[in-house]
Amino acid sequence: MKNQSNKPRLIAFEVTRRCRFNCRHCRAEASDEPDLTTSQCVRILESIADFCRPVIIMTGGEPTERRDICELLTRGRDLGLPMVMATCGYKIDEDFIAGLKAAGIIALSFSIDGASSKTHDAFRRTPGAFETALHAARIAAKANVRFQINTTITKRNLHEVPQIARLARNLGAYCFNPFILVPTGRGRQIAEDLLEPAQYEKLLEDLADLKQASDIELRVTCGPQFSRIWRQRTKNTHKLAPKKRIAACMGGREFGFVSYRGDVQTCGFLNVSAGNLVENGFDFADMWRRSPFLKEIRDVAGYHGDCAACRYSGICGGCRARAYAVTGDYLAKDPICDLKADL
Repeated sequence: MKNQSNKPRLIAFEVTRRCRFNCRHCRAEASDEPDLTTSQCVRILESIADFCRPVIIMTGGEPTERRDICELLTRGRDLGLPMVMATCGYKIDEDFIAGLKAAGIIALSFSIDGASSKTHDAFRRTPGAFETALHAARIAAKANVRFQINTTITKRNLHEVPQIARLARNLGAYCFNPFILVPTGRGRQIAEDLLEPAQYEKLLEDLADLKQASDIELRVTCGPQFSRIWRQRTKNTHKLAPKKRIAACMGGREFGFVSYRGDVQTCGFLNVSAGNLVENGFDFADMWRRSPFLKEIRDVAGYHGDCAACRYSGICGGCRARAYAVTGDYLAKDPICDLKADL
């Protein structure tokens, strides 16, 4: 898990909390709170580029709600930052995708949380959301813009995961990216849909099967135990050995998050600030290197309970955001992990 350079490879930048959808799991609890100004956003991008060159994921809310989104993408590109965006897709048409391409976008992500409109629209609480996502994906494919499909997995859609993975491939996605529910933000209201430990372990095995059989990439987010499952499966089987390592939780190490207020976090699901970039004069490097909170997150030996003593702590570490959401302690054991410390 150690990042030798201590520099992030990926940073999600929450440029707005505005969104027209009303998704059940929305960690941002989408609202009309004021955004950072264009100049503040540019200064944040500049402060990151002065320190490292990570992929910047423009996210929200719905980032396309910002009128200056293409301006920000262009500025990031000109700073040498690879720019991608997570979008619900409702503004994506031929003209909009052309503007994104001109601004330097290199990839998009669309969320599909069900294999049919019945499941997806109920989860997004927006009629037509499923067809909107499909339409946006097809527009992206036609325009030769790479895209991935993200899926938040709960008890309600667990049985549809294979069909959603197949849909992602058929749409032309280069990657299927399941997210394991973290009950934070609006997701607190569906905490009962969090997977049970046995369900989660079975899901990880099933995802490993899908990864082996799939002709597109499969990544798991908020599911660091997948690194342990993949390692166990491929340990002595060169034929199945991954071409590159399967990342565990990268939050606070190789992944960072900047909120709509300018707060630096480990990820969007762990709502604990390492400091505010607007208040510290836009010095990302200083905060990333010196934050006591980030240092605490990086010290796996200091975790509590089974996560501290588990033999896989060095390649997994558990989900700090889910531990915090369920127990109030971000160093506690990941509540849906089935392993005990002596394993």
